[in-house]
Amino acid sequence: MFGNQQGYFEPIDASVNEVDEAIINAYVAKVFGWMFIGLLVTAITTVAIIYGINVSFAFTEFINTAMQMVLIVFIAQVVLVGFISARVQKMNPFTAKVLYLIYAMSNGLTVGLAATMFAVQAGGGLNLLGMAFGITAVSFGVMAAYGYFTGKDLTHFSSLLRMALFGLILAIVVNMFLGSSMMDLLICVVGLFLFLGLTAADTNKIKNHFARVAVGSGGRMNSDGTYAEENPEQAALASNLAIYGALILYLDFINIFMFILRLLGRRR
Repeated sequence: MFGNQQGYFEPIDASVNEVDEAIINAYVAKVFGWMFIGLLVTAITTVAIIYGINVSFAFTEFINTAMQMVLIVFIAQVVLVGFISARVQKMNPFTAKVLYLIYAMSNGLTVGLAATMFAVQAGGGLNLLGMAFGITAVSFGVMAAYGYFTGKDLTHFSSLLRMALFGLILAIVVNMFLGSSMMDLLICVVGLFLFLGLTAADTNKIKNHFARVAVGSGGRMNSDGTYAEENPEQAALASNLAIYGALILYLDFINIFMFILRLLGRRR
């Protein structure tokens, strides 16, 4: 559909690798910009929900009803992520952005509210949330920088980590029935290191694959990330890959934050 393009996850083609580094940097910055917008939307949604709970009994009842259907919300979130991933080549860029922001807002109800309730129950409150966020930001930044600056292609490393992720999900499901505190600790530690590794691998993939697929042929981008030539299909692909890359990094950050929060909460 978009010409003879390199696959998103295939080894880097030498000719594609000749794309101007400044253009690649601008594209990656655009991806991270959308990731931070997603985090900001989640945080604002969480704060708005907490404020609404404190000032309105009717709103509190609404949230309680919504939390009773949290499994349905979670399934809808998984479907939404899968839909964005599957339609990345064909989706309208505006639709992709709207769906991404809707997903970020929905996490304010699920992840954001759950994290706040956990922090309060653990006795740490805002201090615990702030500490967890700070540690997450630093560790995420370090691993993202490694993935960005390393000269290695971490594609195969990424594949192994995603296989391990299925094992982690299985362990979480099993421990829902066992209720083992030791297994929960092990899950938190393994999950933390798994998503730290995925952060490096995903950043590497966005720079060495997504960005080069987006700007490597059929047109070019300016150094500020705007499209230089009239090629609507290529521009749409570039925009959608940026949103999809932001979604991947957003998920890495959120999972790192939740595992760190749980580890810090266990110490109290």
